[in-house]
Amino acid sequence: EGNELEKSERSKSREATLDDNNDCDGLSLLESFSSMLFPHDTRVRDASLMVRSSKPVFLRVDRPPEVSDHEYEKLKQANLLLLCNRSLALSVGRGMMTVGTLHSSLAERLPIPEICLAGRVPPTNTIVALDTTSAPAEMTTWPEFHNGVASGLRIGVENDESKESAQITRTWILYNKPSASNYQSAPQNRTTQTNKSGNTQHAHGGFLMALGLRGHLSKLAITDIFDYLTTGSVTTIVGVLLGMAANKRSTCDPATSKMLCLHVPSLLPLTFSQMETSSVIQSAAIAGIGILYQGSSHRLMTEFLLTEIGKRPTNDLSTQDRESYKLSCGLALGMVNLRKGGSSNAGLADLCIEERLHGYIVGGKEDEMQMRKEANERASSTGLNGDAEYCSRIAEYSLNTDVTAPAATLALGLMYMKTGDKNIASRMDIPDTNFLLDYVRPDLLLLRVVARSLILWDDVLANDEWIEAQLPSVVKDNYNLLGQSVGLNCASLTGIAPMQVDVNRSGAMDLDERKTAFGVDLETGHSNRETADRNVDKQAIRQIHAHLVAGACFSLGLRYAGTGNEKASRTLTKRIQVFQSMRDGNDPIMVARKPEKLLLEMCLSCTVISLALVMAGTGDIDALRLFRELRWKHNSDTRFGGHMAFGAAIGLLFLGGGSCTIGREPEDIAALLMAFFPRYPIITSDNQYHLQALRHFYVLAVKRREIEVIDVDSREPIYIPIEVNFVDDQHPPLSLTAPCLVRNVGTVSQIKVSSERYFPLTKIIQAEDSSTSLNTFGRNFTVFVKKKSGFLSYVQDPHSIRSLLAQTGTSKISALELIKSFTEDSRVLAFAQYFCNTRQQSHMHDLVLHKATLAEMCTDILYECLVNEKPEAVAIYLSMMQSVASIKKHAALRQTWDIWMILSYYASEHAQMCDAEKRLVSLSFLDSVRESIDRHFFAAGVEWTDVLQYSMKGTCSGQLRNPHFSVKLIHAFCVWFGIKSPFSDDGAQVLIDESALSP
Repeated sequence: EGNELEKSERSKSREATLDDNNDCDGLSLLESFSSMLFPHDTRVRDASLMVRSSKPVFLRVDRPPEVSDHEYEKLKQANLLLLCNRSLALSVGRGMMTVGTLHSSLAERLPIPEICLAGRVPPTNTIVALDTTSAPAEMTTWPEFHNGVASGLRIGVENDESKESAQITRTWILYNKPSASNYQSAPQNRTTQTNKSGNTQHAHGGFLMALGLRGHLSKLAITDIFDYLTTGSVTTIVGVLLGMAANKRSTCDPATSKMLCLHVPSLLPLTFSQMETSSVIQSAAIAGIGILYQGSSHRLMTEFLLTEIGKRPTNDLSTQDRESYKLSCGLALGMVNLRKGGSSNAGLADLCIEERLHGYIVGGKEDEMQMRKEANERASSTGLNGDAEYCSRIAEYSLNTDVTAPAATLALGLMYMKTGDKNIASRMDIPDTNFLLDYVRPDLLLLRVVARSLILWDDVLANDEWIEAQLPSVVKDNYNLLGQSVGLNCASLTGIAPMQVDVNRSGAMDLDERKTAFGVDLETGHSNRETADRNVDKQAIRQIHAHLVAGACFSLGLRYAGTGNEKASRTLTKRIQVFQSMRDGNDPIMVARKPEKLLLEMCLSCTVISLALVMAGTGDIDALRLFRELRWKHNSDTRFGGHMAFGAAIGLLFLGGGSCTIGREPEDIAALLMAFFPRYPIITSDNQYHLQALRHFYVLAVKRREIEVIDVDSREPIYIPIEVNFVDDQHPPLSLTAPCLVRNVGTVSQIKVSSERYFPLTKIIQAEDSSTSLNTFGRNFTVFVKKKSGFLSYVQDPHSIRSLLAQTGTSKISALELIKSFTEDSRVLAFAQYFCNTRQQSHMHDLVLHKATLAEMCTDILYECLVNEKPEAVAIYLSMMQSVASIKKHAALRQTWDIWMILSYYASEHAQMCDAEKRLVSLSFLDSVRESIDRHFFAAGVEWTDVLQYSMKGTCSGQLRNPHFSVKLIHAFCVWFGIKSPFSDDGAQVLIDESALSP
């Protein structure tokens, strides 16, 4: 019953309507979804505007007087292209914000919003469409794919047992498939806002991938999968491969494995004719293999992936997006052997994985056995024309570490994640001399720092000292000299006035004194420090320093992902501001230390994502202000990947509308590393260094950790203070206000309701109980509480000044007005209106016991019940009052027995031991009832002689005031005073039919 109530309340509180015209992207729904999580400002609305791509962008272009109309239109198109480049990249961030927020009946197709490539020009708000005639055909291919993924991620996960998850069926999935005409010849781009042709094949491919990430794609039949793989586009095939792999994560499913291997030419038999498989599809299939075999240490896949990392290109097709393919192999190898390095990697020792990966990182002589194997494969394979294949574009005679090092570095880091193995970590040490640094590409140093941090997980600290410790001394010293040399040069120009010259000394200064005074070598024109370090490559120092700092920040983001750690947040914010000042500032020192623009944008994007990982789901307002400031720049220096990173950072900050955070388990970190690999695309179709479809695998690390409290009376979510305790004693209890997000700082053990307005409640969280565990993927935790009487909710009475106890001195107002001021319970208000109001009681005088009016008595009863937290007892009071009235009017025997038993119980020793506050009926009211009935019997004229005669003979000769009630009244009198019944010869009680005694 509790689960059913929870489901009904959740669906009622978050009911939504799918409107294709108003809220296709789900951002308007998100505002109401998160209204209670962020009630004091409009941060959710502002963030939604920053990631929305379905509306025309604001386009303001100043027009100089000398510019003609034609040139002005070209200027508007140039600015609009830059703005649309940002709009195309926002779908990834929108998917993060709206993940799992759709709580509605899926009776229609899931709406996928249009990516609007148009601008709105003030002051007339004229819509200007982007001219895409000169744009490449694949300009919107991958943005449409991301758009479809973002829309599909709104659906809940399969194991959520929610209403919308249960409605995801094979029929509904196929119902969302585009029509045959659109599916076979879908347009490659959308040029105007009014182009609403429905879902394209690219968006539908992303939709299929999202279903797999949420656990629904396995509902398709094998024939449906075959149809998608044979008739679909590249994006559709990628979506199906990655979606099915994510759906079957860590299961080693044979059918899915065959499907993935079929799209990897290296896994096909040599007798097969060569298949022209896109490099993007091959990379997706390899990544899917890693997810499918995650943590299994499968020997065949391990050996294959290890070989593929160092394999040279065998034909011209294998050179396309080669870096992305090798990276997918490295990530897949690390996921297959996740935390299986060293002694735990049983059965793989003969492969010498660590040694071969180290060779891929630093280079050296290639394995002879591998070379012979490749030669045999090359000789056995034939091309489409039957000739032996060979690569005419690239000739490699040794290991190309520029291609193999990224994959090998991350694979080694994933294999030894959180093991603390310093021997393996030492193999990725940063070179400490200028000579050795010249032989390592700067971006590879970033990956080394990340891999070392994954291995030495517990050594990562959230402070500037740890980041500085990742920099070799030679890099720090030379980097500091870059700023100092600029400072000295500026001082030599501005510091002449303060110089002091000894006027008493005759003659001029010698050469050494002039060098010391000016800090400049007057013979060469260089500063003294530049003369000493003129052999250092300053541009290399700038690049190395930027990459090492970005790598350390990214490691910090992975280490403290989802924790909201304040120290980590301050440290990362400081580093972001440094990169920002290099990008936008004109400080001479920063300009001297500034690397290339594209490289700086990559490092800034990596650092921004790191801060967003730490503050995931918190909606931190300071981080939002920083991200908004960074994303505002949209000139030609900001590429598509930079916009994608800034949009993703905003989406992470409001992950799931503020109800989700990021997990920190090894498989979660692996998914985050795959999704936020610090190399972002330059243009929309760029998949050279990293497959864009992998950017959505952060979903595998999303954890829903929202605590929602519902009032059982109003059945609405409420605000209430709670205390969250953790299993680990090193994490102190958190004092929060529900609804809230529990940050990922530990495993929750119990939740306590700590409020004087509600009854106390302690909920124990069982980690193994998947139906109620807060730590289970994809679920939030709902607590049901009951409000005490005499109090209002925190929304109606934030400062507790309208409670019943706070208004007891207000005697000039009526009872109804008093009750209305602190409660909205319809039953209580009805009682106060009809029983506590003297104008409504002309026919209720028989119910009065001891007060002058019924209103006074009912007011006392209501006040007592509300103060003592027993509003249900009002019905008992009314029933007893009605029984007393029946005894007075009809001498009701059954009611007499009821009242007598109640009084007997409260007169017992057990009832006397109870506290007065715990008694359901007050003693003063019982005394009033006893006194009222006693007075009634004596007022009726019952004499003891009549009772005695009745007891002995069964008849009564006395004249009562109401002769019709003679027998019944005397019998009730006997029951009330405990006199033995006259109808019993053997002492047994005789039951008299009361209807027979009625007149």
